[in-house]
Amino acid sequence: MTTKLLPELQRSAQSPGRRVAAPARRDLAGYAAALAVIALLVPLRGLWAVQVLLVPLLLVVPGVVLLRALRVPGRTVASFPVYVPCASIVVLFGSGLAVDLAGPLVGIAAPLRTGPLLAGLEITCLALLAASARAPSDVAIPWRSLTERTRYVWPLLVALAAAAGALRLNSGDGNTVAAIALAACAVIIVAGLVFASRLDTALLAVILYAAELATMWSFSLRGDLVYGFDISTEYYDLQQAVTHGIWYTAHRGDAYGAMLSVTVMPAELHFLTGLPALLVLKVVYPVIGALLPVAIFYLARRVLSARWAFAAAGFFVMQASFAQELPAIARQEIALVLFAALLAAMLESSVPRRPRWALVVLLSLAMVAAHYSTTYVAITIIGIAVVLQWLASRIRRDIPAITGAFAIAFLVSLAGAFVWYGPVTHSAASELLQLGHSLRANGLDVLPNRAAGQSPVAAYLQGNTPTPMPAGQYERLVHSYYAARVHYVTPLPDAGLSQYALRGSAPPAPPVTWPAANGALNLGSLVVQQLVYLLGTVGALLMVVWRRTPVLARQVGLLALATVFLLGLIRLSGTLADTYNQERALLQSTAVLAVALFWLVQRLAGRRRWRQAVATVLTAGGLSMMFLTTSGLAGVLLGGGTATNLANSGEDFERYYTTAPELASARWLGTSVQPGQLVYADRYAQLPLDAVAGINRGVVGDVTPLTISQHAWVYASRANVVDGRGRALYDDHTVTYVFPARFLDRNYDLVYTDGSSEVFHR
Repeated sequence: MTTKLLPELQRSAQSPGRRVAAPARRDLAGYAAALAVIALLVPLRGLWAVQVLLVPLLLVVPGVVLLRALRVPGRTVASFPVYVPCASIVVLFGSGLAVDLAGPLVGIAAPLRTGPLLAGLEITCLALLAASARAPSDVAIPWRSLTERTRYVWPLLVALAAAAGALRLNSGDGNTVAAIALAACAVIIVAGLVFASRLDTALLAVILYAAELATMWSFSLRGDLVYGFDISTEYYDLQQAVTHGIWYTAHRGDAYGAMLSVTVMPAELHFLTGLPALLVLKVVYPVIGALLPVAIFYLARRVLSARWAFAAAGFFVMQASFAQELPAIARQEIALVLFAALLAAMLESSVPRRPRWALVVLLSLAMVAAHYSTTYVAITIIGIAVVLQWLASRIRRDIPAITGAFAIAFLVSLAGAFVWYGPVTHSAASELLQLGHSLRANGLDVLPNRAAGQSPVAAYLQGNTPTPMPAGQYERLVHSYYAARVHYVTPLPDAGLSQYALRGSAPPAPPVTWPAANGALNLGSLVVQQLVYLLGTVGALLMVVWRRTPVLARQVGLLALATVFLLGLIRLSGTLADTYNQERALLQSTAVLAVALFWLVQRLAGRRRWRQAVATVLTAGGLSMMFLTTSGLAGVLLGGGTATNLANSGEDFERYYTTAPELASARWLGTSVQPGQLVYADRYAQLPLDAVAGINRGVVGDVTPLTISQHAWVYASRANVVDGRGRALYDDHTVTYVFPARFLDRNYDLVYTDGSSEVFHR
């Protein structure tokens, strides 16, 4: 039936004079009513119940209207519902940017305020509704069949439990609720995998969404500030947009401030919903980011059975380290969901050419405005896939030389990045120059962490990750560097006394209660992870070369092969790893690599029940093993360190957990420091300074007696004052040392203290 319907839809889209089906007037009236509801609720946004209603309305209604205006068939939207929030993001980007740019032209000095933003959104959506007035009837979304599945919302209780667990930990209570919530995530994922063939597709999607949202909230809701390094700077940029009510296009050397996902869109959500800007990043952005495994599931469902499509998405969820990484990069939360939707649009085969290409263009441009690194990786992957497809077409005549949607996605993303990061925001020049300089100076720098006598395989497994450095070695190296190159720093005369020499300080970690089991679990997780890369690569290759592979599956294989090539380069090259974090590259690449992996698993499982049972058990075991090690549950069960989602102590907690007193001292310092004065803060004391003080650039991170200038300011966080530990990253090496409190007490004035954070100055 679909095969017969596609040519008719294409003729209808390509023949403007052809009579189209009567529009669904009821849908038009319904969407107009929804826009009216938004307009009526916004003035009541101070009520929490209204805020809860406005968030889903803003993430659904604008997107549905845009998809209707583009003539995207309703059955296509129902088969990939992530299109709806992604289209809403496109509308929020577009309307917010239009209001921001047009406001000053009509005398509105601060256009990023509730009134102008609401007017801009309503006008945009009404214009889209008018454009869709004569859309064919097949654009109607089958809402009735979707609402019948509301009984499947019960897995969301797991996400609510995870949120409660995080808030209990913030209050100083134990981690019982948090641990139970994470264990429940593992249980429902494994159960979904085992019973996938018996469960409704919508229920499987909700399970994936609930589990991912639970793991993300378990991190994002910790502390009095946002969780993570990058997001601290993003929060400051958002606060600037909210405070001044305007976003300026010029952001030379400021890649974060140039992203609409960090500035205009969260400011728009803040003013329209009434939610504090902090909660937009801590609560709402994970609600969007948790759609990524859902997108992977629906994307994989096009070429895999329900069980193995669920496994492909579950693989993402069960790597709980992704849930720790993603909420710490707000701009990438948005961009990755847009990227997954872009892949789905590129691979659509049942949508007429015009709406398909229009959707690809809009999603590409939105991704560009959301995150630069995601865009760079997307351009690379799609570009390599285009080249691979052309080469494959020279060998196999049944493979087209080029696919229009792929070419459009590549060209629009490339041109959009060039324009947005260049002439519009001027934000990318420094990064590109730095990459060019590094390539000229160091080349690819293959396996930079390979020690003398270490095999290439061991160096590869270690990867381009920071390695520990003794405190004494760090002190000598950094002092020599400052003495030779940083001439504006003049240390105090007694800074070199032996009593002030740096000493190492390891973060506390509970002892491992079962070393054998802990070692076996870590080894098994490592083996599973490497098997994933190997089998994913083999699966991608077979998807391309196997004669009976359908066209859609072959295109997925080409994208997966391009992904493997890029991941290999980043894994092997120190230069590329410094430019783009390999964990983030893997985070983005999983969307297609997991599909190739489980395409191979599905082929190996075959149709015999015993083979399918073995494959299911092995997959469930491997995913569970990975989740235990990356979620922190292994630390709860077997001892050892755990992350902030399950503990109020340890390395991760000291690095990323920020308290209200720290924010108060950072604000005080921000109002006291004068332009040109040096401010010192160790690597993680910089987080509150990044978020609230506005002095995130130019802070000196080497807090040692021999590198602190005589008249500088020194900011000490809770980890420095209470735990007595400092941290540094030097030449791709991590250093933890005893914070030089005695040196500071004897040589500097304590000008601010609140008991858990301090500021020193002379």
